[in-house]
Amino acid sequence: MDQSFRILVMAAVTYMVFLCVVRIAMGNQYKARSFLINIIGILTVFGSFIIIRGNEILKLSALVYYILIILLTVFLPPLSLKMKSDQTLKYIAVGIVAIPLLHLLFSLLLGWGDILPFIPLPSLWDLI
Repeated sequence: MDQSFRILVMAAVTYMVFLCVVRIAMGNQYKARSFLINIIGILTVFGSFIIIRGNEILKLSALVYYILIILLTVFLPPLSLKMKSDQTLKYIAVGIVAIPLLHLLFSLLLGWGDILPFIPLPSLWDLI
């Protein structure tokens, strides 16, 4: 399968999961800020994928690489959406569960282990 198609599919699904995580964290305030949430989601998700793919060219150290992704995913949405402390804690808690779950689903169902490459999981198709 084409690598760019895989990245687009993973980014689109990750973006939808990001919107769900923010929806859970923000509750009733989600509708009032939906435009800003979409802009921040695009920056966060697609920015993270750009950093991931750009690291193949730039060869950043692992520390800088992960710090950039953490800054985008953990700090940008709560700060830019001015989340309260309970909303921020919900966002971080649900995000911590959502990312490995995405990796598990992509790895097991499709054999795409790109989200968390340091946790190798075999595809169900390879196990059968």
